[in-house]
Amino acid sequence: MTKPQLTSETKEAIGKALMAAYKASGFESRAKYARSVDLSSSDFSNIEHEKWKQNDRLLSVQKWLRLARTIGFHFGEEEQWVTARTATYITISKQLEACQKKSMASIFCDMAGLGKSHVCKEYAATHRNAFYVNGGNYPNRWRFVRALAQAIGLDAKGTAEDVLQDVVFYLKSLQNPLLIIDEAGDMDNSTYRLLKRMYNELEFHCGFYMVGAPDLRKRIDSSIRLRRNSFEEVYSRFGGRYLDIVPADPIKQRAFLESEIIQVCTANGVQDPETLNRVVSSALEGKSRGLRYARIQIMKQRLAA
Repeated sequence: MTKPQLTSETKEAIGKALMAAYKASGFESRAKYARSVDLSSSDFSNIEHEKWKQNDRLLSVQKWLRLARTIGFHFGEEEQWVTARTATYITISKQLEACQKKSMASIFCDMAGLGKSHVCKEYAATHRNAFYVNGGNYPNRWRFVRALAQAIGLDAKGTAEDVLQDVVFYLKSLQNPLLIIDEAGDMDNSTYRLLKRMYNELEFHCGFYMVGAPDLRKRIDSSIRLRRNSFEEVYSRFGGRYLDIVPADPIKQRAFLESEIIQVCTANGVQDPETLNRVVSSALEGKSRGLRYARIQIMKQRLAA
């Protein structure tokens, strides 16, 4: 079986993308940033100083690929994406900024396909002391804690309790830290109890921003109704309400989504009126409607060009 290969040009491009991401992240320590993207300090140094050019075996192809995936590197022009400043983007960005500056906690809960995750990831990647964890990928409380430790640049080894204490202690040392918890509707009940504990220990020291689709609202509301442990306390601590942006009225909702989709299409090079109308129309129909579907259609257009 042929081993996977990457050209020197591709590795160099990944290295440049890594250094740009590090500079944008606000991490003061190279070592902590390296941990946050699952690199050792020596691997980071080898990439920063391009030592791999003298010895290609310093980093395996798998490490390069994992790094590219972690930092969101795009291999081809058809994958390049321009972030549009949609109403969703602006609203969530302002809410994230408020939570970070004032150490507040909020829940943003709205329809799928709006670009919520995209905004949150970009904010965490470009704002100092803002950290992103996908709760859907780490639903178990201890897996969540270790993922959070990595995100903030700490060693995730040791007992889960020790890692949690390290995370809390370190966050208290930072200026205006913010934890962004995405796909929160997929987390285990025990993870919500963990969030309550973390909030209690970090109140007035750290901001929290929980994000999810309508299932998150259903999950919390039904758990409160069934008196499941910690859900009412979490809801109360996170503001006691759900933030959203999409209008409830069907006519206004369609107009809102159409405006969002047009902005995304225009920002990403869809200028032809016929193509634009086709993408917008297809992205407004059916259960898969929204910006995510529009992005898929734009990618298809690029590949077909």
